Amino acid sequence: GVDVFFVISGFLMTGIVIKSLVRGEFSLFDFYAARARRIVPALLVLCAVLLGLGWFALLPLDYKTLGTHTLASLGFLSNVKFWDEVGYFDVASHEKWLLHTWSLSVEWQFYLLLPLLLWAVWRIRPGRAAQAWVIGAGLVLSFVVAVFVTSSAPSTAFFWLHTRAWEMLAGGAVFLISPG
Repeated sequence: GVDVFFVISGFLMTGIVIKSLVRGEFSLFDFYAARARRIVPALLVLCAVLLGLGWFALLPLDYKTLGTHTLASLGFLSNVKFWDEVGYFDVASHEKWLLHTWSLSVEWQFYLLLPLLLWAVWRIRPGRAAQAWVIGAGLVLSFVVAVFVTSSAPSTAFFWLHTRAWEMLAGGAVFLISPG
């Protein structure tokens, strides 16, 4: 199914970038800094609390795994780490305290690429029409890839950006076709 969180995120991020481009005030640094200020403090607190609890609650090998998952989460690569391990719905996944951070990693990876793409397109051809074409093409490509990958490698389709981007791009498309 469609992850509504991703659609909303794509809508909001596309809106932030496009509105800044229209005003002539877009800054990659400012965009990334704003995202980091919103996401990183809460993620750091979460990881610190879980590491503290894990020190008392987990066996050494499990604590080491939590440490590895913490580093992957803080590096916004937990989707790759969890994909490399067991599937999301496997029994062992219930023991992964940071499993939910996979979606944050996918979202952050999208945040790294989307503004670069929109900014590059804007420099070549300013205006919402060119942005809409690029977002639409990316949406269709990602969706087609997701359909094909899902049948042969469902865990890959679940965890990776290239098969989840269409959901965020759908939100971006909704922003671009909406008035204002």
